[in-house]
Amino acid sequence: MKFLTLIVTLISLHVQTYGQELMVIDTATRSSILKEHNKERQLLNIPDLVWSDELAEYAAEWALQLAEEDDGIHHRDPDDFGENISWFGSAPDDFTRGVSLWNEEKKYFKYKAIGNDWAKSGHYTQVIWKNTERVGCGCALGASGTFFFVCNYDPPGNYMGQKPY
Repeated sequence: MKFLTLIVTLISLHVQTYGQELMVIDTATRSSILKEHNKERQLLNIPDLVWSDELAEYAAEWALQLAEEDDGIHHRDPDDFGENISWFGSAPDDFTRGVSLWNEEKKYFKYKAIGNDWAKSGHYTQVIWKNTERVGCGCALGASGTFFFVCNYDPPGNYMGQKPY
């Protein structure tokens, strides 16, 4: 127990020393994030995503990494999960704002196989990707006050040559 307390204290000191802050996603916020994701899926009769604590922890790790860098956004090296990232000059009142922005890409979406022109709607297509079942999100503040919001998806979407549903 003392060892665990020491680890938590060291992590807290590290975060406070360098000015980053891992933001907590409580149960109500998690429900709102899921609802915003599933809103678009329901319009297309695609099964709802379920929350994954494992993916949320994974997303939080990357959000904190981006906050430590505090120099824009970039995706981590390709892995087994899909990933959407948004960032704002300060923490929004509503953490679902990132998902709302991704859903707004719907206006650029044309139903067809993913090709080289997917960049304008790629966040949206990840949200609605039919085979994706789980999502988890995390967020952090950088020393500059920049807010980083990351969601990871399993299985991932946006496969070239495939349609999202």
